Amino acid sequence: MAAFLVTRAVAAGSCPTGPALTSGTQHCSSNQTGTVGSFGWSIWSSGSGGCITPSGNTAAFKATWANAGDFLARMGFQWNETKTYDQFGDVSADYAYTKTGTAGGYSFIGIYGWSNNPLIEYYIVDDWFGTGSAPTGGGTLKGTFSSDSGTYKVYTHQQVNQPSIHGTTTFMQFFSIRQTPRQCGHISISDHYKEWKSLGMDLGKMYEAKLLIEAGGGSGSIDYSVGTMTSGTATSVSPVRGSAREFARGGEVSLSNGKSGVLSLLALNGTVISSMRQNESQPAILTTRDLPKGLYLLRFQGNGGASETRKILLQ
Repeated sequence: MAAFLVTRAVAAGSCPTGPALTSGTQHCSSNQTGTVGSFGWSIWSSGSGGCITPSGNTAAFKATWANAGDFLARMGFQWNETKTYDQFGDVSADYAYTKTGTAGGYSFIGIYGWSNNPLIEYYIVDDWFGTGSAPTGGGTLKGTFSSDSGTYKVYTHQQVNQPSIHGTTTFMQFFSIRQTPRQCGHISISDHYKEWKSLGMDLGKMYEAKLLIEAGGGSGSIDYSVGTMTSGTATSVSPVRGSAREFARGGEVSLSNGKSGVLSLLALNGTVISSMRQNESQPAILTTRDLPKGLYLLRFQGNGGASETRKILLQ
């Protein structure tokens, strides 16, 4: 008989416990890019470089650096500068990670990307190394707004004759910086794009949107054990058993994928509501009893480190 692990009513702010990444090919360099599956990865540094190990199945990755100067490692959507952000629909990410070591004088953990025409380097910062106050990116405060149960301050900063995706040039940086750091959660990336536009901060044709670690020195590591990115509209998933009416009253949801791992039901902010282990022949079944109507996340974390996440609509 399969052994099941059930967790319920996890305290707000706790993070899903995905296994550390054990698969993938490590790439070590000061400047390198590549693709794995449907996602792109990149590392860049102003010094000796570092290493990135893409998971091979999702946008999850791990990275290490040691006195690499300004070091960036990232993985996620790689676009081709032909579409504006609104042409991709709703863009979002879900993540959970652990970090070790130090990151020098500054660091950013969250979402990173570029657009062209205008050339913009942008950040959505959910966490950083150290215990000090939230960073500012050295920029000018443009506004404050709420998203994903948190408060973000928005800044702009001009970079003069600095490296970019199109050579050394002058360009603007956009920052959304969460005022209360977190190590897991859901990021509604499109909410930030729209807020920036409302503040007169226009993006151009999109080059990328990726999960990020940027370290301004030091020696450390990060392990994104959970890293998923989606675009387009939310998916409504029907319950495995019961009619839609029964589902709304408190039914069950499952993912019959014939794999071993852990199935979890999460709130959009990343809080785990319940989880259960399954094997190839016996899928996990999670109850939705007493949950309010609305969007949730259903995440499967395979034993080999691969994960998949989808949005479900309880109605």
